[in-house]
Amino acid sequence: MKNEDFIEFMGDYISVVTTGADSYARSMTLWKKIIAACQKYDCNNILGQSQTQGELSTMDSFKHIEVFQEAGVTWKHRIAWVAPDPDKFEQLKFVETVLRNRALVNGGLFRTVEEARNWLLGDTTVEAGASKTTKSN
Repeated sequence: MKNEDFIEFMGDYISVVTTGADSYARSMTLWKKIIAACQKYDCNNILGQSQTQGELSTMDSFKHIEVFQEAGVTWKHRIAWVAPDPDKFEQLKFVETVLRNRALVNGGLFRTVEEARNWLLGDTTVEAGASKTTKSN
C-alpha cells in the first residue's frame, strides 16, 4: 500500500485519509500538514481515517506526545479519528490513551465515520473516544 495523505476542507471540518505504513516520521509529517490545513481554512474540526498498515512500536506510540506538540496540535483542535479495523483500533487506542493522559487531545477514536462525524459536528449523544461494540442480548 502506497503512503498517501489526502487532506481536504469539507466546509465544517478538515477530512483526512491516510494510507500506507505507520511510523513516527509519517505521523509527524501528517500532523504538520493537518495543522497547516486547519490554519489555512480557519477550521479546527478534524475527521481522520486511518487506512494504514503495520504497527507502531510502543516507543513510537509514546513519541506522539512530541508529534502533537511539535505539529502545533492544541486543545482548540477537535479530533475525531476513525479506525474501523479492530487491530488498528486497539493500536490507536493506546496512542489516544497516551495523549489523553497528558491532556494533549480534544477528541477521540471511533469505529465508524458516522459516529466520528456526529460527535465532531455536535451530536451530544455520541461520546468522544467511543469504543462501543454491539452487544447481543
